[in-house]
Parts: sequence; structure tokens; C-alpha cells
Amino acid sequence: GARYGIKIRKQYTKIHLQLKEKRACPECGSKTFGRDAVGIWSCKKCSFKIAGTAYDVKV
Repeated sequence: GARYGIKIRKQYTKIHLQLKEKRACPECGSKTFGRDAVGIWSCKKCSFKIAGTAYDVKV
């Protein structure tokens, strides 16, 4: 996590909340879509995988 400075902590919090939010799968619509690794996003229900950006997926 972030250590010193309010600006860094606010940026970290913004990115962390964006990363952990519930997302709908573009294939099946289920809310089990999440990040597996940096840039790899997948659905736990239908096993749909997509490559996107590191902290957010743009479909």
C-alpha cells in the first residue's frame, strides 16, 4: 500500500476501489467478473477471459 503523503494515499484508494468493484461479465452478464493478473480479466461462472488494462477493463 501507499506510505507517506495524502496525495499518494488518495490515488491508491481510488485505484484500489476501482479494482475491487463488482463487474458484470460482458459474455454472460454475471457479477463474477474480476481480475486474475495484471491485464487479465476473467469470469468465474462462464470462464470468459479478456485482456484489458491493469486496473480497469474497457470493453
